[in-house]
Amino acid sequence: MSDFIPQNPLEIALQAALAPGGQFAEFLKVFVKSETYLPSAKYTGVDTTNFHPILFDKGGEPHMLAFTARDRTSAVAHVGPFISDIPVHQLLRNMPAGTGLIVNPDLSASFSLSAAGLQRLAQDVSRSAT
Repeated sequence: MSDFIPQNPLEIALQAALAPGGQFAEFLKVFVKSETYLPSAKYTGVDTTNFHPILFDKGGEPHMLAFTARDRTSAVAHVGPFISDIPVHQLLRNMPAGTGLIVNPDLSASFSLSAAGLQRLAQDVSRSAT
């Protein structure tokens, strides 16, 4: 795993949440109000129908790659050279069913959410928005 030097407030919150005694549930409240950076194998422009996310199998479930800072996407530029900046709340609404999320793979400040976990998070966001 690579050393992790936070580049923005979201990453500072993530690092704190992952530290001993950190509050990951509180971090998720910050995460859903933030922007994430998704690498794609194809150029999307404003037409997200061309979006081809980078997927990895984790325990038999596909997981989409996401990053908490644009610069971090360079680690997968060889397979996903095109980057879409997407608010997390929008990602949650449009996430393909049965797909989880891996955030900041191969970094010490990383996490993953299963498809079921993402669905619960999306439901929580939806309830708090009403």
